[in-house]
Amino acid sequence: MRLATAPVSWGVWERTIGRDDLVPADLLLETVRGLGYDAIELGPPGYLSPELLERHGLALAGGFAPLRFEDEAAYREDILVWLDPIAELLAATGARGPVVLAGAEIESHPAPDGAYFDRVNDAVERCRSRGVAVVFHHHAATYVESPDEIAALLEQTDVGICFDPGHALVGGGDPLEVARLCGTRVEHLHLKDVDPVLLARVRAGELALDQAWADGIFCPFGEGAVDFDAILALFAGFDGWTVLEQDRVAVTVDDLPGVAEVEARNLAVVRQ
Repeated sequence: MRLATAPVSWGVWERTIGRDDLVPADLLLETVRGLGYDAIELGPPGYLSPELLERHGLALAGGFAPLRFEDEAAYREDILVWLDPIAELLAATGARGPVVLAGAEIESHPAPDGAYFDRVNDAVERCRSRGVAVVFHHHAATYVESPDEIAALLEQTDVGICFDPGHALVGGGDPLEVARLCGTRVEHLHLKDVDPVLLARVRAGELALDQAWADGIFCPFGEGAVDFDAILALFAGFDGWTVLEQDRVAVTVDDLPGVAEVEARNLAVVRQ
């Protein structure tokens, strides 16, 4: 398996843009390389650069682009802020990974409609026209999180899938069933584990998902409800990137040694 990490595991993602206490990019890449990774996803535009990645001997395993597909005007804004910069950088560097599309997070929503999927198809074409691979990430708290919504995406588009067992579980599905639903459309993997106690509180309405994220609903690998043995067995022979993610709301320099220890164990669980 081709293993990679992602900035979200180190507290750098769309939720933390603008914070001034994030781990500097150079230090993060040094830490990642020290764990034995040779690839990383891009993270928010402007955080990582091709020069930094080359300096640390790290390849790009793709770039995550959250877009507000539910709203035409907002979607057009997100193209300029997220989609185009990420796609252009991946194209310019000859990255081996895809643009990873996802809907923006929203508290509640109706079922995605035809206009939603029209915008997904538009985003897919914008990537393909640049010669860049593209996948769609089903994602908790977005318009495409449940098995029925994933099935609608598969029917209304031809985009490959970024399968994530953690988001499949939080989104109301059984990870193995969602993986089988996506079938050969899976071209990119994000691996997560889920704390079953926090998940039960979210489902009972006792805890908002935003707070659960901060409380660690995506927990260290092997400590949660995801059956990694079954998931990895299902994807035996998979030749895309397998990205290890334990979403953290923010990580400071002082937090970095402890986070690196957990990430080393996560990597060991997958390798084992």
